[in-house]
Amino acid sequence: MKKVGYLCTFTPKEMIWAAGFLPVRILADNQPVSLANSHIQSYSCSQARGSLERLLKGDLDLYGVVFTRSCDTLMRLADIWEKNSDMRVYNLEFPTKINNSTKNFFKKELLDFKSTLEEWTGREIGPKGLIDSIRLYNRLEELLARIFRISPDYELITRAETESPKKIVEEAEKRLKEIEKRRGNKKTVLVTGSVCPFPEVMQFISDAGFHIVDDLCTGTRFFTYEGIENDKAFNETNIDSAIEFLATKYFVKAPCPTKNYEKDRRYKYVIEKAKDVDAVIFLLLKFCEPHFFDYPQLREKLEAMGKRTLLLELEFPVSEGQLRTRIEAFYETVSEG
Repeated sequence: MKKVGYLCTFTPKEMIWAAGFLPVRILADNQPVSLANSHIQSYSCSQARGSLERLLKGDLDLYGVVFTRSCDTLMRLADIWEKNSDMRVYNLEFPTKINNSTKNFFKKELLDFKSTLEEWTGREIGPKGLIDSIRLYNRLEELLARIFRISPDYELITRAETESPKKIVEEAEKRLKEIEKRRGNKKTVLVTGSVCPFPEVMQFISDAGFHIVDDLCTGTRFFTYEGIENDKAFNETNIDSAIEFLATKYFVKAPCPTKNYEKDRRYKYVIEKAKDVDAVIFLLLKFCEPHFFDYPQLREKLEAMGKRTLLLELEFPVSEGQLRTRIEAFYETVSEG
């Protein structure tokens, strides 16, 4: 099966799978960047520079790549990518302002995306194929949500972003039966922030003694949609109901700092997740402007709630020893009350 890469979780993976491609999220690896420095500024985030490095090294076997509008860095990366590869490149315009007035625009974008995928694959995306894909991803997201409520599994979520959803659904069902439903008497920490594609970093937090409540772009924000009905009745003879569902689903996706929400939805979302935790770790990529713009106000609100906070600024390759030491010291501070 040919693969189509994507970088932002607002990319409708259901459409890519329905077209007969495997959606593969492009993530930086934990290696120094050298080749990419000739094409992109050194003060761009590690995710952008690291992903481009993988392209330039020839590590990515992809038919095409979808760049969904998110931060300015990734949108400019699309231009660099197109000039330095033979891959098909598509820009999906996801509205920055999330409200009813922009939803119709996104539905038109989804139809344009559908036409492009049909051109790439040479076959039509029919109503039944798209509906089956939606239901498959709904099942995957439901299972991942249940697993993360009990015990976050970052190896599984990384594979869910890069492997067949059918395969991961089967493994998630087995995993759900295996994990214990009690986490013991551990201090609970909300880990909120941007991209962290390395499960070992999250293991450092767990090893220190914390139970993790997740709000990461490579964690629960990959599969969390608020208030969407998974058992919606679709019209299998007309694709309109599936397009409407997808537009609604991605508009109620777990809020991201790259979007503009009404009524402070992003802040309220994080505050609600932090309500019952003992502490909060901000796990932010260096130079990730959208998350750092949010950070001062969120930290102020959380500390006003009595939460201890820690900022961990990541750059790849990760300095593991220093990171582990800071996390362990933070756990001791939280434990001492």
